[in-house]
Amino acid sequence: MSTLGEIMDAEFGDAILGAMSDEELMGLLERAPMAAKKRLVKKAKTSASASAMSSAPLPYNSRSEFQRRIAQLPPDIQSGLRNKGLQAVDAAYYLCKDISNAKSVKMLKDDDNKVVGICNVSSAKLEKGNVFLLHGITLLSGVAAGTESISEVSYGVLPAALRNGEFELRANGTTLFYGVSNEVFDTTNSDRKKGYYQLDNPKIIRDQQAIEFNVEWAVPAAAKTFMKVILHGTSVIKN
Repeated sequence: MSTLGEIMDAEFGDAILGAMSDEELMGLLERAPMAAKKRLVKKAKTSASASAMSSAPLPYNSRSEFQRRIAQLPPDIQSGLRNKGLQAVDAAYYLCKDISNAKSVKMLKDDDNKVVGICNVSSAKLEKGNVFLLHGITLLSGVAAGTESISEVSYGVLPAALRNGEFELRANGTTLFYGVSNEVFDTTNSDRKKGYYQLDNPKIIRDQQAIEFNVEWAVPAAAKTFMKVILHGTSVIKN
């Protein structure tokens, strides 16, 4: 069992303490040595003073959103972060698919295998213990020139024929996005990363559960057209 000092030193220590029940926290304080209790009180006073003096909003990024959702993580993940057996890292999961002459595509399928440059997610599921906070999505397309393969294509912003469609995302046994216009990926004349859509409400995606990312549009895609999706966020991995 982690001590108070170990939790305060852990990544996202404040959020981990905040996610504990009153009973767990009281038990932790009762077992803690006086030095650790004083350290916690000093830290709390410093944080309260800083908050009172600053009117700046909390940053909005994948790390801060992950920290806000510590309490929503499975108990074993919280425990792993608490004892430093696990850590949270930036992650970008990607899949590329051939959409030649098609009007729809399932970007994640249960027969997907990891292949560098094509896919880094196997069987459309995250590995055991690999809980992921989805913070943004990139959707791109490209047309192969000559004999270029799927891993050689230069991907760019979706053309109008593909933007005039929609996508859905399913995970955790439920629908997270449905019927969202592909126009959200149009970054033309903007300072956003190419094809990037930032979520207003990041979503936790559980491990070992099927993920679906399906896209459809009205007009068949040109021959030798490929699509690439990247799921951006924060992932939990072993230390």
